Amino acid sequence: MISIGLTGGIGSGKTTVSQIFKYNWNIPVYYADERAKWLMQNNESIKTFLLDIVGQDSYSKGSLNKEYIASVIFNNSEVKSKLESVVHKAVIEDYEIWKSTKIDAPYIIHEAALIFESQLQDKYNKIISVISPLELRIKRLVEKGMNIRDVEKRIDAQTTDDFKIKNSDFVIYNNETCSILEQVINIHTILTNEMG
Repeated sequence: MISIGLTGGIGSGKTTVSQIFKYNWNIPVYYADERAKWLMQNNESIKTFLLDIVGQDSYSKGSLNKEYIASVIFNNSEVKSKLESVVHKAVIEDYEIWKSTKIDAPYIIHEAALIFESQLQDKYNKIISVISPLELRIKRLVEKGMNIRDVEKRIDAQTTDDFKIKNSDFVIYNNETCSILEQVINIHTILTNEMG
């Protein structure tokens, strides 16, 4: 099974890119951030950790209180590190189970914001990074309703674009001037030719 890591900083457009692979060629995509939220809501060991370490306000009326959790972890690096370790371990286990069901696909994509930060790069055959100008990323996220300070904190916590570019097999530039579709078609062609 050919496994492709797809990453990019917050607001870079990696979900848009993953959907092109998914809807044009039916490439299975595992959305790590979505699954992490699902696991935080449904995995008992993560729930226990959140309640014990992050606080009882981690859940409100039985639902994950994402705003509260974010406010705690982005102001406490020790708790953030512990939570990421617990959640990332559960996500990787979940991904491996999901991956085992996709044996007929030409390749699969694991879309995750923190591939390099979590030192997961060795788990993939290839890595694609989506790169977008900082001002554009901030603009997109603020338009979605995020607080500018929260956006800046999250960006600061992620590896730089230069690091991603140097450590990726493919780079997609989402800068509103280059065609994302053409770049994705090119990568898909290379991947399928390599496997053929």
